[in-house]
Formats: sequence, structure tokens, C-alpha cells
Amino acid sequence: MNQYESLIVPEKIQFVNNLVDTTLEDVLAIENQVEEAYGNRASLVKSIKQLDGDIQLTEANAFMMIGVDNTVDINGRKVKLSNGEMRDMYRRYVSSDLRKQRTELEASLAEIESKIALLKDKWDMTKSSANLVEARAWAQGHLLKFLSSKG
Repeated sequence: MNQYESLIVPEKIQFVNNLVDTTLEDVLAIENQVEEAYGNRASLVKSIKQLDGDIQLTEANAFMMIGVDNTVDINGRKVKLSNGEMRDMYRRYVSSDLRKQRTELEASLAEIESKIALLKDKWDMTKSSANLVEARAWAQGHLLKFLSSKG
């Protein structure tokens, strides 16, 4: 029994129990962070889609404001949209505020995507640690079971 004693002293059993508890806390914490990040991601994707719709409506309404002579009123000035490039610039001009908002949301989305990637890496490391703790607890438990059957 002396060869196994160092593995099954009460302090070692408590240490493994503490490891299991800490590992579970780590796993739950990461799961909560991942869930929050995916929730934030979903919200941003929804907002971006809504802005895309708003941009299209704004641009369609602006198109309807083009006169029969291909002119529009911009800040009190009459501007002739003489070619496709001018019409495209006008389209971007009327939706510029919405496009800025979309760009800001897309930047936030990219930040969240990076956070999700980091959390996945952290999850993999935590899962590996949890597997080692599980193996240690399993070995300790089976050793105790074996020794208790030997009387």
C-alpha cells in the first residue's frame, strides 16, 4: 500500500476534487463568454442586414428624386447627373450616413469574430486541461476502488 499512499492521502483527494471544481468553473465561464459573443454577433448581423435594407430604400427614394432632365437638388444646388459614375456618386452620397453606420457595425462584427476565434482557442486549451483532470480523477477513483476491494 505504501507505493499508492501518496496518491490517495486525503490532501491529494481534496486536491483532485478542487481541480475538478476549478476546471468546471473554467469550462462554464468560457461557455458563457462564447454564448454572449455569439449573441452579440447575431445582433450585429441583424443590424447590418437592416441597414442594408435602409440603404437600398434610401437610394431608391433618391433615384425617384432625379428629374426628367437628369438633375437633382443637392444642398440647394442643382446638379446634373450626366453619366453612370455621377449617378453612382449621388447614390453613395444620399446613403453616406447609413453606410458609415454599417461600416462601424461591420468593424464591431470583425472584433467579435476575432474574440470568438480566441475563445475557441481558449476552449480547446481548457478542454485539454479538463481531459487531463478527468483522467487524474478517474485514475485516483479507480485506485481507491481497487484498494478498497483488497481489504
